[in-house]
Amino acid sequence: MDRKVIVGFKTIILGLCLYVIELLFLPIFGALQKAQVSGDGFYSDFWRYTGEQPYPIIFVLTGIILVLGIVFMVLGYKEEKK
Repeated sequence: MDRKVIVGFKTIILGLCLYVIELLFLPIFGALQKAQVSGDGFYSDFWRYTGEQPYPIIFVLTGIILVLGIVFMVLGYKEEKK
């Protein structure tokens, strides 16, 4: 197997693990947000925190990692076919 395919696969796994970790931290981020506003104005639905900073930036960076992994895998498979 080509080295680029292996690097791409590992990068995709890393990106997926990061997404899971980011989603697991949503309740913690909600609790921190609640503490900052003295208990007023926090969301009871943690999914709404995905739109609050810094989460959009974190999700975009993780998406870039996933795209890079896919690019490496595609390039590796193209080199294998030659």
